[in-house]
Amino acid sequence: MFQYVSSYRRNASGNHGKVIGFTILQSLLCVVLPSILIFGAMLLPLLLTMTDVSGEAVGVATGLWMLVMFLVYILVMIFVIYPIFVGILRYFASAYKGKEFSFGEAYKVFKKGNYSKLIKIALLVFVLYFVLSLIIGLIVNILMTVVLIPLMPLGMMMEDPNAAMTGASVALIITAVVLMFIVTIIAYIPYIILYIYFATVFMVYIDEPHIPTVDKLKVAWDIVFRSEASMIKLFFSNLLLYILVFAVMFVIMIGLGLISAFVTNSPAVILTLFIISGLLALIVTVWISYLIVGSIVAYYFAGRESLDRMKDIRAQEAAPAYHNEN
Repeated sequence: MFQYVSSYRRNASGNHGKVIGFTILQSLLCVVLPSILIFGAMLLPLLLTMTDVSGEAVGVATGLWMLVMFLVYILVMIFVIYPIFVGILRYFASAYKGKEFSFGEAYKVFKKGNYSKLIKIALLVFVLYFVLSLIIGLIVNILMTVVLIPLMPLGMMMEDPNAAMTGASVALIITAVVLMFIVTIIAYIPYIILYIYFATVFMVYIDEPHIPTVDKLKVAWDIVFRSEASMIKLFFSNLLLYILVFAVMFVIMIGLGLISAFVTNSPAVILTLFIISGLLALIVTVWISYLIVGSIVAYYFAGRESLDRMKDIRAQEAAPAYHNEN
């Protein structure tokens, strides 16, 4: 089940701390810091409240300025943040292949020729994700509506103040809740598959930056759906890791709540517990996220090797037939 997680941990042994450290630092410098600056700039029009400008003018100015800054943030995401995320993938790929890499490895995506191709892929992925999300959302809403239809008679019955809950009503509620839970779980499946596919697309870009954009999409498709690498194993391992994150968060929150109930008279102890719990949750989230990305990198290389092997086998099978014709 965790074949690709184990493969990445084994191949990148000795570089885990380096990759995590570089990733955190790049995220702070190129993702968190620009986001803070842009969202902070959104609040600049509020300084007008300290002047004689009317409240209506302040409201209009704030709305227009926030719209402009939001568009700026979208541009920063496409032209800076997306490329940096792909650059961070270079750390994972280099660690997996046992190659030496420095902090500046991530900035190679901004080189002339590479950057324009990456922007094309980023825009294409952005549009594809938006369109597919709309389709998935529509299907999920239809399924939710179908699930809620059995509750309509129950809602009409409950409008009567003299109506009592019957066994059939309770059964309808339980059935609807279970079905909604199942639909919610199912709704996450296509998003995980999309994440795996688009991450594979960017890995193709890292591995073969000079092939045409459409070919990158085709190669990623072949790796995910046609190679001997098991996307099913990768999917379920990632799903279990996501569930593990939520489970750890839930346990931490429950434990923090129970402990806090017994030390209500010690604010310092409660604050310390909150800090420790936050740090623990952060460490677990970072490590599991690292394993998820690492498993996709390992999956990419396994899939790519299997495609090359399958191509060689087909070439060998075709060779005798060619010689016989001569």
